[in-house]
Amino acid sequence: MKYFISAGEHSGDLHAAALIRELRKQDPEARVWGMGGPLMAAAGAEILFDPTAESTIGFWEAAKKVWVFKRRLAEFTRFLQQNRPDVVVWVDFGGFNRLLAERAAALSIPVVCLFPPAAWAYGKKRADRLARCVKHVASVLPFEADFYRRYHDLKVTYVGHPLVDRVKPQLTPAEWRQQHNLAPTEKLILLMPGSRKQEVQVLLPVMLAAAAELAAARKDLRFFLPVAPTVDQTLIQIALAQQPGLPVELTTSAETYNLMAAADFGILASGTVTLEAALLGLPMIVIYRVSNLSALLFRLLRNKELNQPLMVALPNLIKGRKIVPELVQDGLTVADLVRQARLFLETPEQAAHVREELQGIGQILGPPGVMERVAAIVRGEAVQPTR
Repeated sequence: MKYFISAGEHSGDLHAAALIRELRKQDPEARVWGMGGPLMAAAGAEILFDPTAESTIGFWEAAKKVWVFKRRLAEFTRFLQQNRPDVVVWVDFGGFNRLLAERAAALSIPVVCLFPPAAWAYGKKRADRLARCVKHVASVLPFEADFYRRYHDLKVTYVGHPLVDRVKPQLTPAEWRQQHNLAPTEKLILLMPGSRKQEVQVLLPVMLAAAAELAAARKDLRFFLPVAPTVDQTLIQIALAQQPGLPVELTTSAETYNLMAAADFGILASGTVTLEAALLGLPMIVIYRVSNLSALLFRLLRNKELNQPLMVALPNLIKGRKIVPELVQDGLTVADLVRQARLFLETPEQAAHVREELQGIGQILGPPGVMERVAAIVRGEAVQPTR
């Protein structure tokens, strides 16, 4: 069969690549085209456009690239007309992929949505529009599946989150610490400023300034920063140059799970990485900042029916309450970040309490074999008569 898979950022590229590998197991003759990055290409997709290195966060930030994606949408529509894939798979990146799904549906090509837009956070209108162009939602979060089932006569399957199959350290914490010559008394702090250029430019200077203040007061701290493959090392070096002498050790993203398992706590940009950390029980401080305009639009558009405080960290959203601290927008300052970090450093019971709260997230996210289930849904929709 022929598949068109569309992902727009690093995490989507990662999940789409896993799906492609599973599709090829189930369908050895599969031909895959799409939008995505190097991971999808390595899995065997013919990439028509790679937006992963330039993905953004926030309404206003995304709007600045609207003309680029408008041109790509026209190109992909022509491609769908000419090549007639059996199914289109939408992987996250909802602003663009919803438009692509509408074009595919108009051509009577079935669309399966994996990582649908957070309509539960914004309200019914987003879900209405998705339901008109998507044939089947493969939902990765239980409350997300419940939301789509409640509002629409739409096929929804809760498949679980792909991270439950992926988040596996290669070394025990003791082995990793020994390999990197960490004394038992040293504290390992993980810094993860995100996988987008915009995130690194905004968040990393705050992280490093806080780290420098912490390091000035204590000599037992070791900072590690795994660099995402979508991030230019030059951005990291520019930020590090503003804090000369700060002991930050750079690693590749391949070390991320080992670091999460071994670290005492982490300072993480909001996103998928916080869920990975939660699965490994890592106490964390979640930080997030977009333009003031984007933040205002989010507050105006968010679902007023949600009976919970405004939260951005996935572990908090899944639990329905704030179990890890969040510093967002104007609340993200060096002073507040230092204060939160010192709570973990100086109050061991605080870190222990967070670890305890994070237990059970793996069970909430479903059993192993997620992409096997998603691939079966994709293939099933492709062979059924289109509506």
